[in-house]
Amino acid sequence: MDGERRQLIDNVRIAIASQKSEPEVLKAAVELIDDFSDGFSWTGFYMMKNGALEVGPYVGPETPHTRIDLNSGICGAAASQKKSIIVDDVTGDPRFLACSPHTKSEIVVPLLDGDVVLGEIDIDSNQRGFFNNADKKMFEKIATTIVTRLKDLRKQSVKK
Repeated sequence: MDGERRQLIDNVRIAIASQKSEPEVLKAAVELIDDFSDGFSWTGFYMMKNGALEVGPYVGPETPHTRIDLNSGICGAAASQKKSIIVDDVTGDPRFLACSPHTKSEIVVPLLDGDVVLGEIDIDSNQRGFFNNADKKMFEKIATTIVTRLKDLRKQSVKK
């Protein structure tokens, strides 16, 4: 993994360590992630709530998809399959839920606590084939870091 990717992982870890709530953690993380590349056109989180994915903090244009059922869209597929998905050309993927006519590629990385999906990172690009395996590995490490912080916060709230 190159230095820029390692730096983003470290920056996210450092930034979220001081955040006191789940929304603050996600907001700090999404802003750093979005700043990583000018090629990202929408960067955000969807979090599991009541058996579906609900939009969380994001950077980009407003999305009509504020709630996504499991097995619906690429986001629902990633959550249902509990694995990261890269789509090089969303126009050729029947699962794609269009948020913008300009979106060409997408990566979705679940936030996994063991076998439980807490949510996911979703990033769109207006360029075909924008995401690669190095991005996937980086976002999976970031997802693990975020899950660890969210678990810590949830433990703290139970103790109170």
